[in-house]
Amino acid sequence: MDKLAYKNAVNKVFMAVVITAALGILASIFTSFVAATASLELGAAIAAGTSMPFMAILTVLIIPLLVVAANIYYYITLGGLANAVHENDVPAVKKLRSAVLLSLISSLIGLCIFLVLLSGDLAVIGTLSVVIGLACLVLSVIAYIFTLIAYSKLKASETFPGKDGAKLLFIAAIIALCCGVVGAIPFLGFIGGLGSIAALVLNIVGWIKIKNSEVAE
Repeated sequence: MDKLAYKNAVNKVFMAVVITAALGILASIFTSFVAATASLELGAAIAAGTSMPFMAILTVLIIPLLVVAANIYYYITLGGLANAVHENDVPAVKKLRSAVLLSLISSLIGLCIFLVLLSGDLAVIGTLSVVIGLACLVLSVIAYIFTLIAYSKLKASETFPGKDGAKLLFIAAIIALCCGVVGAIPFLGFIGGLGSIAALVLNIVGWIKIKNSEVAE
């Protein structure tokens, strides 16, 4: 394994992870506080034929587009990492790349809500919003499973330099999955939110460990 190629690839992946995490936090904030209102304002503006509020456009279209762009960059950098790791670790990195691709598809499907809102038909908006939500949920669950498999293989690998970091990534993925379940239970959303923060921190620290890991030529 080429040390320089591996380091360059990991540094790019780390940057993609940081960007994706930052945009994820931003998207979560908007989703929690203004998404519902923004969607209603956007729908009302479309129905009335008036100009669309900037906050609504930012919440429903611009931020989701940035998330898509970040996931595309993450997907590309993982391709570089797959070409730089030991051949034993290529399947695990490709599995992680598949998880990111599913997340990317989920984000693209989520963007369809903007097109749905353009219809101005409340019945259509209500029905398709549920369909889009369920599709995104299914893709997210499959992506989580792929992520867990990938991190499990990397943390057990004898040839992956950042196996200690992969252990933290595996724990972060487990916590994130649990938070998704807990967060769906009424009155437990706060606990799920705290767990999500812990998972985010572990994810960043895990990639820092991988980035700083020693590589044998």
